[in-house]
Amino acid sequence: MIFKQLGARYPIFQAGMAGGLTTPELVAAVSNFGAIGSIGAGYMTAEELKKAVKNTKTLTDKSFGVNLFIPEEVTFPKVEEIQQMISFLNQYSHESPIPSNWTFTDKGKVTFEEQL
Repeated sequence: MIFKQLGARYPIFQAGMAGGLTTPELVAAVSNFGAIGSIGAGYMTAEELKKAVKNTKTLTDKSFGVNLFIPEEVTFPKVEEIQQMISFLNQYSHESPIPSNWTFTDKGKVTFEEQL
């Protein structure tokens, strides 16, 4: 069984949640507990991923994984489309309106080859 080969006590893979939720501390804690922790690297640059792996290795000597997104074409909406949606949503969010200058970043444009 793969879990035993990886040195885990429990057949649990912790989800590698992209966007900063799976910190080295969380990944190491899961692995140290006896499951398999996983770094959610989908939005990380190659340098950020390298740092996360090194930090995780300082916190555990157990196995852990790295979850990468499968390469695909990313299309970001046009600024006008974003503004239209913000206006629409703000009709329903009077207490906490979305800032009108909110935009997408190109951070999602990291390349799989660099991460790998």
